[in-house]
Amino acid sequence: MFQPTETTECFVGSLLLNVSAKFRGHPADYVLTNPNAVGNGAVNYDNGYVGKDISGSPTLSTYWGYQNASQVITSGGNVTGLNYQATTLNPGQTSPSANADPSAGGEVQLRRALVSLGGGKLGVELGFSYHHTDIKDSGSYYASGVRTSTTFATAAPYDPTFFPPAGYQGPYNGSGPVINPTGTSGAPSAVPNAALVSGTRQVDADLFGFRLGPYFEYPLGDHFKVAVSAGGLLMVVNDQANWSESVAVTTASTTGYWTGSSSVSGDSLGVAGGFYVGVDAAWKFAGDWSLVGGVKWLDAGTYTQNLGAGQVVLDLSQAIDFNLGLSYSF
Repeated sequence: MFQPTETTECFVGSLLLNVSAKFRGHPADYVLTNPNAVGNGAVNYDNGYVGKDISGSPTLSTYWGYQNASQVITSGGNVTGLNYQATTLNPGQTSPSANADPSAGGEVQLRRALVSLGGGKLGVELGFSYHHTDIKDSGSYYASGVRTSTTFATAAPYDPTFFPPAGYQGPYNGSGPVINPTGTSGAPSAVPNAALVSGTRQVDADLFGFRLGPYFEYPLGDHFKVAVSAGGLLMVVNDQANWSESVAVTTASTTGYWTGSSSVSGDSLGVAGGFYVGVDAAWKFAGDWSLVGGVKWLDAGTYTQNLGAGQVVLDLSQAIDFNLGLSYSF
């Protein structure tokens, strides 16, 4: 029979499942470009550009252009201004969750029975485990954008007959109709699915687990026993992350008008904590040796690594650990 003061050492191989990662934000603060961008300090919008001309005047400039007749603002039958839009990438995006493949590893466990209870034994256990997990995602996803309208006033009311038509591009160094290059911006609005994000997101992580908690073991005859356990969990994470992506932002009229790309890599070392619950069974097959197998549910929360302008979030809150191995009692 099993003795109340029994000490048991377990050496098991294990398979860790249900670990995943998300990438929040982007590798860098993007400087997006479009094929119709102009230079000399102009601000490029979805539908044109506005900047100070060579004079440097903050109130009068010939250096502006617009694409659509719908941008024209009229009052009293005259043109009094122009409206522009700028669509950018929402910096707070989170990529879809990418799951790790099942991760093989191992665990050493020490149990010490303390008291007899209800025909079984109550004791304390200490465990140390190691797993290596590899998460890679090369899929594309749609992210939301942010669109802001900015209004610029003309220097004076213009007769529509003499106002430049849509498609006009005013000179930086030259003459032409003038507007006030200091605009008034409205409140930004979210645009669902405005950006297509593609690239590669990868995390390689070494996971060192430390468990401590009580267990209750109950014998079913002379050669078989079952046990349940629970307690605190500390997970040490040593990871390497690589992140590269390209974005194409769609405006109200043009698909993929703004584009950009960036990449970043880095490693980190830190801890995540939580709890575990486990159940296992052992069959004594020779002397003090037993074959043992079981499963544990692990919740170490999330581990976050700051990377570039974004974050890597490793989800360890729903992990499942299957194990099989040998135990020795003395």
